Amino acid sequence: MKVGIVGAGLQGRRRAQALTREERTMASVVSLKRSEYDDVFPGLAGAIELAGPLPVGSGDSVVIKINMCGSRTPETGTVTHPAVLDALLRYLRESYENLTISVVESDGTTVLADLFIRWLGYMPILEKWGGRWVNLSKQPMVSHSIKGRHLKEVPVAEVFQDAVFITVPKLKTNLLTGITCCLKNQFGCIPIIEKSVYHPYIHDVVTDINTVLRPDFCIIDAIIAMGGVQGPGTGVPVPFGSVICGRDPVAMDALGARILGFRPGSIGYIRKCARVGVGSLRYRLVGDPLPRVDFEVNRLEMSLLRLGAALQRRAQLRVRRSW
Repeated sequence: MKVGIVGAGLQGRRRAQALTREERTMASVVSLKRSEYDDVFPGLAGAIELAGPLPVGSGDSVVIKINMCGSRTPETGTVTHPAVLDALLRYLRESYENLTISVVESDGTTVLADLFIRWLGYMPILEKWGGRWVNLSKQPMVSHSIKGRHLKEVPVAEVFQDAVFITVPKLKTNLLTGITCCLKNQFGCIPIIEKSVYHPYIHDVVTDINTVLRPDFCIIDAIIAMGGVQGPGTGVPVPFGSVICGRDPVAMDALGARILGFRPGSIGYIRKCARVGVGSLRYRLVGDPLPRVDFEVNRLEMSLLRLGAALQRRAQLRVRRSW
């Protein structure tokens, strides 16, 4: 079933359509398979089959949102690894006929999307499997009015219209939000470059975006995750060795938070997305057991860095107002 886009006045009805009766009344299912980048396809395919089925049919349009938040190479754990995208496109092409596949990301203060998509090795994969690259910052937009927690309108690129939406984030710590995973990956769907204007309201903005662009399916690249207080751009690579799949982005992020040492309810946007019905905080694991990783968050250091970042944002806002 395609979820589609939730617009003004349609949130309750469309959200109810997005979740089956079983998903609304039972714990969300998250499945995972151990894997490595040099042989990721078996693990990814197995995880999709356990968590699926994918809500895809022959002839559908499929939009894949990768996480490309900087120019650091894939082995650092910063960006969705090209090997994961390659395995996903292979799975789609071998399982369905006549798909239109679009891989998307937007420009940002640290992202030159049209350059990074080539520098980081994605373009040969798109050419190999017949996918197309779409820079969301250069796409025609349709504005959707909502009664959001912060946003009153959400611009949505036309490429998402009537498409099956698959989000493919990294599992990383984030100085601003604690973690970044499935839900926050949609923050990159905002077409503006200066997304930092939303940082003071980040948890509400991520929640608002996901009421409009709730993924149909989620695939977390956690083969190399990222930890430390410098995530999501310059944190510590954490070899986790897993691909995690599921249909509920809130449940996926709840699992991701626990992996990185956080209580899911302590992450504002996870808690708020659960409250507005984007998904459930409950989940059960199917598939391989989670590996144990000796990883702890230095909460004091993260708190001090957050304070510094907040003071910096406040100064930036004063400068903008003075303009």
